[in-house]
Amino acid sequence: MKFATIGHLIDEKSMDFIPKEWAINNMIVSPEKNINGIKGHITGLTLTARQMMELPIEQVREKILDTAIFLQEVHEVDLIQLGALTTSVTSGGVWLTQQNEYKGFVNHGDSYTAAVTCHAVEKALNFYNKEPSKLTLSIIGSYGVIGEAVSKILISKFKKSILIGRRLEKLKELTSKIDGNFQISTDLDTASADIIVTATSHPKALLNPTHLKKNAIIIDVSQPPNLSHEVCKLRPDICRIDGGYVEFPVKHKINIPGIPSGKIFSCIVEVIMQAMENDRNNHVGSIELEHLEKTKNWGRKYGFVINELTNFGKTIN
Repeated sequence: MKFATIGHLIDEKSMDFIPKEWAINNMIVSPEKNINGIKGHITGLTLTARQMMELPIEQVREKILDTAIFLQEVHEVDLIQLGALTTSVTSGGVWLTQQNEYKGFVNHGDSYTAAVTCHAVEKALNFYNKEPSKLTLSIIGSYGVIGEAVSKILISKFKKSILIGRRLEKLKELTSKIDGNFQISTDLDTASADIIVTATSHPKALLNPTHLKKNAIIIDVSQPPNLSHEVCKLRPDICRIDGGYVEFPVKHKINIPGIPSGKIFSCIVEVIMQAMENDRNNHVGSIELEHLEKTKNWGRKYGFVINELTNFGKTIN
């Protein structure tokens, strides 16, 4: 199988980190990567996160489909991973699988991202010697693809959880799928949380200093990040942790603009591992926990792991 990712720019400045030769017909397409015999491309739209959410969804979807068809016809790609907000605007990737022009497989990469997020929470608790049964957890974006899976896995481990989202009906729908002591909120109700997981499709940082309890730990999965450098500087007591990165083994190493050296987004890793396993299935929509467990096994098999906790790519000591 030959893979490709389809992402987008974080903001207008992101193009400064993209090699000029990657820009092709309003798309970003890397040279072919070879990872232990598995070939693929890192690609994306030239839209920013804000444009992804503010432009008409039909227009954004058309650009995603055009990119998928280009990759299929020009580069013989038969497995596409939708990154960041390209997942959100395609209903978790389901929409792309319904388009007849694209013949290959689709994976949103969020199964392994959810697994890695839960592992990051576990490592953070161990690092700070904290017992989850005594703590309050908040999950922002709790009914999203990643948030739902994280909620199912983590809530039962904490004393109390607060599930946060913008749509009350979706939050109520989520409550029928999970067990544990929790409440739901359409407000940014994080001020009492010891641990916060962000998994939103919001195009800019959401959290400000007033949202954060003293010594709060934030696992920030969102792209763009939901917690900014500026807030981290204003609140040195808190700990922000990158929620979406794993180590990239040296023998597989490729450099992707904007990603810290030696690391890679876990969603990209999932599609690489799927190609390595020759798994010819779509993995879209809600996460199946059985597949999530499978991606954890793949990660251990191929050496994609979290060796250290980082904040914006810098090791946390």
